[in-house]
Amino acid sequence: MGEAEHGDVPNGGKPDAAAVPAKQSGAHRWLHILGAVVVAIVLPVAVAGIVAGQLGAHAVFLGLLLGVLGAKLGGTRRMLYLAPAAGVAVGLGALTAYDWWWVALLAVTGAVVGAGIGFGWLPPLLTLAFAATFAAPTQSGTDALISGIMAALGVGYGIVIAHRFGTAPVTEGDRLPVKVAAVVALVFGAALGAAAALGVALGWTEPYWVPEPIIILALYIVTGKRDRIRGKAIGTAAGAAAALPVAILAPSVWVTSAIATVAFIAALTQANRYWLMYGLYTFAVVLALASPGQVAVEAEHRGFEILAGIAILVIGLAVAHAIGDRLQRHSPQPELATSNQSS
Repeated sequence: MGEAEHGDVPNGGKPDAAAVPAKQSGAHRWLHILGAVVVAIVLPVAVAGIVAGQLGAHAVFLGLLLGVLGAKLGGTRRMLYLAPAAGVAVGLGALTAYDWWWVALLAVTGAVVGAGIGFGWLPPLLTLAFAATFAAPTQSGTDALISGIMAALGVGYGIVIAHRFGTAPVTEGDRLPVKVAAVVALVFGAALGAAAALGVALGWTEPYWVPEPIIILALYIVTGKRDRIRGKAIGTAAGAAAALPVAILAPSVWVTSAIATVAFIAALTQANRYWLMYGLYTFAVVLALASPGQVAVEAEHRGFEILAGIAILVIGLAVAHAIGDRLQRHSPQPELATSNQSS
């Protein structure tokens, strides 16, 4: 009655407890992901929409993204300190979008962000530039105040989510000498201000697409991915060009939406080839945002705006390097040479 009766049946015929979760791990993983998306994004945005309407929902969603991103870049504690500032940036961005006061706001915000490299806070401070750039326009100071408050709450919720997934309280960024930090502040502020001014001066309805690549690529630069500048430029041009055949064929809205969805999903699978990922993303965005029969116009605007922003950033980097080299030659401080080489 011992092992012979059970033959080759493992565990005496009893089910292997370790095997059951293994078979169900795939389904459980997707259920966990779906639950996390509902709890982390859909639920708070829906509640904000009920309380404060579409404006509140947009502000909470933006704040949530900034909270998670900022916590990953600088740590949960540092981002908690920046949450009120992010709310103020969203409120001011909403109130001034998209006039010359918005241009001034982005220039000042860019200078503050750039100065952060002097004390190791530049990465999380980039969220303030995102906040001021992508805030939804409002018609009154009251709406802007509500938008700022809801965004700050969204940032706090994003920090909680980041903490739940084990994000460190503090992540140190690069610290550069005061003179170098001053140069970075001036150049970054001028670049964001110039990008915003270009969009406003030309009367574009969505001028935030010009400073967008500057902020995104600055994020890549501080995380050691400078090569993304070229990839973003190539991807933008390729994505805008790929939209032209769609404009010529002029398919129905449903077909265009389906193509945009497929392109966006395909972009998510190309993380290792940034130029291709961004090309597919640009193609999807152009199709998604274009009014019926206006795909070619949307492609032209979007491509020019993003490429203009990249050009402004490249010029800014060249100026910063030239000034940095000059400081290196005229300053006896060895850290200037080190910081310039590392940049």
